[in-house]
Amino acid sequence: MAKFGFVLHPLSIEDIKSHIGFTRYLPDSLVEWAGKYASPYIASHVTGVRSLTGKEVDGWFAVVPMTPKMMMQDQDYAVKQIIKAGKLLEKQGAQIMGLGAYTSVVKDAGISIAKALDIGVTTGNSYTAYTAGEALLLAAKEVGIDPKSCTLTVVGATGSIGSVLTKVLAPQVGKVILVARNMDRLQSLAEVLKNYDVDYTSNVSEGVRKGDLLITVSSAPEAIIDAEDLQPGAIVVDVSRPRNVAESVAKKRSDVLVLDGGVVRVPGDVEFNFNFGFEPKTAYACMSETMMLALEDWTTDFSLGRDLKEEQVMLTGQWAKKHGFEVIWMRSFDRPVTEAQLDRIRAIRRVS
Repeated sequence: MAKFGFVLHPLSIEDIKSHIGFTRYLPDSLVEWAGKYASPYIASHVTGVRSLTGKEVDGWFAVVPMTPKMMMQDQDYAVKQIIKAGKLLEKQGAQIMGLGAYTSVVKDAGISIAKALDIGVTTGNSYTAYTAGEALLLAAKEVGIDPKSCTLTVVGATGSIGSVLTKVLAPQVGKVILVARNMDRLQSLAEVLKNYDVDYTSNVSEGVRKGDLLITVSSAPEAIIDAEDLQPGAIVVDVSRPRNVAESVAKKRSDVLVLDGGVVRVPGDVEFNFNFGFEPKTAYACMSETMMLALEDWTTDFSLGRDLKEEQVMLTGQWAKKHGFEVIWMRSFDRPVTEAQLDRIRAIRRVS
């Protein structure tokens, strides 16, 4: 029976200070420096992941104490630290390893890391993509929106999750707007989608303002979508961590619905023995993909690089149903979505 490992890292200096008490009294610059040069470590033993089939697996969380900012400033060094974490997980007995948050983004999206390890590696991006699309379509159905009459904006469209999601969702919506920084890559993706109504831009605000339905999966280290960017009645699935949508949107815009993407209920009596800010028995989709691979006894590489296959995405959806992983879409900025929030969106959409 395969065992899994998963690599975590702090999303901010505040994350480090919340987990390591004494650091809250230190200057941010010192905490950042110490985090960069601290060794990766095994943070917890995860138990009780039990499939609907009756099969059960366990695994470990390893932590690389670098923030997104640190990783992007020195990607080669970050890869070395992630490989060290992988070696620790190998010693624990893991046979498949998942890469969380920015550990899946740096350099070549897991390829160099996989080459340096003797176990399978996945970014978890296939199931993350699946859950983002599922959450968006479930939300649209809940408020009575026909996706075929809507414009879908994908921010971070040329990344691994964004590009495959666009290919999966393009046949199900009226129009697609691709948003990313690199115009050449945008043009190439638009050419792949030439059979659909597609436009593209490198201007985030411009693309966001045109979207009825939005998915944002940019690897930007800070918020890039502000309150004034969204049109009334918009539904956004924010997959990125750190978030792409500014938290001020929750206070300023009661007429839009921003959903936390990539949140999943894990089957069984799972104990993570590590607090990453979620309710019990819930995890990120990238973690869940790693657990599903272990349940499938899959010990070779899976979701790697920036060119994911649609077949991989749909396969993770099949595995989720088989094993009992469920997307939790009614969450907004870590709080439950209320019926009143949904009613406001319903009312706006009826008028429009």
